[in-house]
Amino acid sequence: MNFDKDEFLKRAYEYKNDWINTTKKLVSFNSVLEEYDENSDTPFGQGNKDALDWILDFAKKDGFETYNCDNYAGHIAWGEGEDLGILAHLDVVPAVGNWTHDPFDATLVENDTKLVGRGVNDDKGPLVASYYAMKILRDMKVKPNKRVLLIMGCDEESGSRCLKHYFSKNPMPKIGFSPDACFPLINGEKVGVHYFVKGKIKTHVKKMYAGERMNIVPDLAYMELDVDLKNEYLEFLRTNGYEGKIENDQYVAYGVSAHAMSPDKGKNAAFVLFEFVNQYAKDELSSFMVDYLVNDPFGNKLKINVHHDEMKDLTQNIGMIRVDNGEVMVGVDCRVPVENHEPLMQQMLDEALAGTSLSAEVHKGGVLHYVPKNSELVQTLLSSYRDITGDTTSDAYTIGGGTYAKFIDNAVAFGPQFIGREDVDHQVDEYVYVEDYVKVMAIYADAIYKLVK
Repeated sequence: MNFDKDEFLKRAYEYKNDWINTTKKLVSFNSVLEEYDENSDTPFGQGNKDALDWILDFAKKDGFETYNCDNYAGHIAWGEGEDLGILAHLDVVPAVGNWTHDPFDATLVENDTKLVGRGVNDDKGPLVASYYAMKILRDMKVKPNKRVLLIMGCDEESGSRCLKHYFSKNPMPKIGFSPDACFPLINGEKVGVHYFVKGKIKTHVKKMYAGERMNIVPDLAYMELDVDLKNEYLEFLRTNGYEGKIENDQYVAYGVSAHAMSPDKGKNAAFVLFEFVNQYAKDELSSFMVDYLVNDPFGNKLKINVHHDEMKDLTQNIGMIRVDNGEVMVGVDCRVPVENHEPLMQQMLDEALAGTSLSAEVHKGGVLHYVPKNSELVQTLLSSYRDITGDTTSDAYTIGGGTYAKFIDNAVAFGPQFIGREDVDHQVDEYVYVEDYVKVMAIYADAIYKLVK
């Protein structure tokens, strides 16, 4: 048996249609978290439970050992020995915005070269690719010296309570990777910190609503005012080249969604509204927002910006805004490249809000996650990526995103997105190139083989 590039690619190509069909089935489950109920047998909603049940049943019928951990998470197992964890997730972010196709009915487009649907890249498609990588190795009669666990959680997008629960009942693998980022390899992740600005304040904004999740740049925002500035708003949109409209008594603005780890790649729709209010009906709320938060993805205005040579810059995403008759809530998702930055963040927010009726709460983040580039894990995974793709120059790097890799000290984020591909996670018409996933399956098969031989 040849355990080389050509053999892995050939076998991955044979599973191409299986990957498409299995991914389409998983995407059909609307696994957006609506609310968390720890006392329910569907703690993360019926859609997540249904997706977990289906993939476990699918794998069991395929001859794999499976396990369901209280509908929080589950695993598909192959082999015996020390555990190698592959950490993927079944939950997805809301499918907001104007999709070309039903986001939960994955659709092949452009002569069947692309698959469009919520979760095809984040993270159902990669999960399925990992599964078929395991199956390829089983087909090849590999006898692994480790137990390979494809661990699948149901709450990655909203706090990862799924894996916290799973690992409270199951041992932690010594080594692993998460197929939930980019190639070549992510060996470091920033600290995730949230802060909230809240209070009751006098403002011309009667109501405002923007954002469904902290980790997505809002691409839609709307508000109601206590003054009639409809004509001025339409002129403001034209003058600045912004997208929006008047709908009944609502001032509507459109932006571009993006992942919170790269808010500079999106356009926050709420910023349009605050800029407008600050120009035509300036008040305490609009002044704070424009002076300290609007159009500042790196925290420079608040003076919370910080840089680390390897982990790069702090980023902040104003992900959720609610205003209702003077009651204000602004939720911000920060990715911080250093530890213990929260006291400074609290201090600078307090100074910015001094003299207003608003206050800030900074929620303590976790720890940096870092695996050295010269480690055996990093070098092994890089060799698999390089063998399959022929790209010998790209290297491991760090990101602002948070993946399941943080749960295991010796784990990294590994694929599935290739260099040069558009970042489509959390965006309208999320899509993948089908041929990319043939390579993804081959890379994962090669990597697992090298880790378990």
